[in-house]
Amino acid sequence: MIAEARLRKITHDPQGFNERERKLIAGSKSQIDRWKSAVDFAFRRQYSIPMHLELQDSSVDSVVISRYGIIVEMLDGDLKPIIEGRNKIAHGQWVWELNNLETQFKGRAADPMNYLAISRRGEIIDNLAEIVHVLIVSEPAFQREFDRLYGKISSTRCVIDGNDYPQFEAKIRNSGQQGIRSTMKGKKR
Repeated sequence: MIAEARLRKITHDPQGFNERERKLIAGSKSQIDRWKSAVDFAFRRQYSIPMHLELQDSSVDSVVISRYGIIVEMLDGDLKPIIEGRNKIAHGQWVWELNNLETQFKGRAADPMNYLAISRRGEIIDNLAEIVHVLIVSEPAFQREFDRLYGKISSTRCVIDGNDYPQFEAKIRNSGQQGIRSTMKGKKR
């Protein structure tokens, strides 16, 4: 849901797309296709690439084309699984996963995520949305911010599954114990 809301916010930024572009983006079949359309339109706008040319066939710098590819890979590799996972839960696939038509079981659904796994998916959405938003509104800002935001996404990918949750939980418990001990010391006086 966060990804869908962020995309709507991005596409309706007054400094970004015009009404025609917004309608074209909204008309895309799936949410991930809407994200890809937004990225495609933004690159075309910022780098003056006509619609009849493929981005790779344009005279745009290879670094720019590479960044386009990286963003599309992040949409497919990072955002799409988050969106699909959320959709499966929203359609009641808690124990058994269904095919896209919801006519047959594919197998057991994934185990529920812990707080860190959910939170880190949100971080990826936020950073990816920021990359796309900056691209839409300002090419110089995109050039300046891309590496920083891509680095944040890359480092979050390494811990996205939340396997370090037991350490996180212990840290919270210890910090709570510290607070209780300080309160107790204050009461003894």
